[in-house]
Amino acid sequence: MTKAYDIRIYGRVFNVGFRRYVHRYGLQCQLVGFVENDYADDCVHIEAEGEEKDLERFTLLCGEGTPYSYITDMKIIGVEPTGKYVEFQEIR
Repeated sequence: MTKAYDIRIYGRVFNVGFRRYVHRYGLQCQLVGFVENDYADDCVHIEAEGEEKDLERFTLLCGEGTPYSYITDMKIIGVEPTGKYVEFQEIR
């Protein structure tokens, strides 16, 4: 069953390779959606859709971060899948 999450990750997540890290794991977990920096909210914003087990694995990987990142908070909200994504993209 397809599920969707809106995820916001706060902390030291800019200029440390975090967005690229999230993109790579989104692809590995076979998710669709996107990752982008949200400078207005001072976080990395992710919209991801896929199977529940893949989303759970993905959120665990995101929570680990990169060697240079430091995560202070991660907000995960379940949302309705839109079906509008065909791949997982890194928006720059």
